[in-house]
Amino acid sequence: MLAQNIAVGAFVVLLMLSVGLDLSVDSVIATLRRPLALGAGALTGYVLVPLLAMAMAALAEVDPGVRAGLLLCAFAPGGPMGAYLTWQARGNVPLAAAMVLLFNAANTVLIPLGLSLAGVAGVGDGFSHLGEMATTIVLYQILPLAVGMALRRGVPGRAARLQRVCASLANLLLVLVGGGVLLFQGARFLEAGPRAVLAVLSCVLGSLVLGWFCAPRSRPDRVALACVGVIHSTSACILLATTWFKDPLVLLTVVLWSGSMFLVGVVAARLLGRAARSATSVAGGG
Repeated sequence: MLAQNIAVGAFVVLLMLSVGLDLSVDSVIATLRRPLALGAGALTGYVLVPLLAMAMAALAEVDPGVRAGLLLCAFAPGGPMGAYLTWQARGNVPLAAAMVLLFNAANTVLIPLGLSLAGVAGVGDGFSHLGEMATTIVLYQILPLAVGMALRRGVPGRAARLQRVCASLANLLLVLVGGGVLLFQGARFLEAGPRAVLAVLSCVLGSLVLGWFCAPRSRPDRVALACVGVIHSTSACILLATTWFKDPLVLLTVVLWSGSMFLVGVVAARLLGRAARSATSVAGGG
């Protein structure tokens, strides 16, 4: 367990550092002047998706550990890959980057607050763990993100090279952590049955659809909210599932959510990007 905790912590720090190294401060600041789109993203991420997760957990009658994992992921929008998928899908990349930055900052409070309000077992009585969980997110996510952005602004050439190294190491650690969890505890997850898988997939697909339809009518904005909406911050979820929950089903559910969202997100981004290129070709030909 100690080796797993160390690997998870290193993965989260490297991932958030790599995101910060790839973010432009100026483009993010410009996007902050568009509160309507940001508000729509926040409504989707912090209200609609958690409500969907609670409904699916109740309908599927999943194990309490699976429910905790579902809600942990549902209350954690803003996965870093959302901005990259938005670029692939030809959406509003600065808007996506701004949402990633703001949601990761908000997650410091809203993940533990949402879990407490939802009555997730293992979080503690009332709001007793808010401070500790917020401190964990700040140290492992917000701080490396800020360091990365500062390096990008100060030494852009070195930051670009460092970003590639950090991203590669983070991907390697994710494979090792996810593989270790499935290898040593996968049998326990199989006991949860197909209802748990159905609940996770429904929430992941629902995140994508809700992001698209809640966005302003501009197609680039819809693409940004859909791509950021489907990619939740499973780095924070893996960290918190390891740190704050004893039931291995919580972490296993997070791993399943992570794999599902990447698969759904990549496919959706490629389809949206292909549609945008086709539309551009038709317009150019006309």
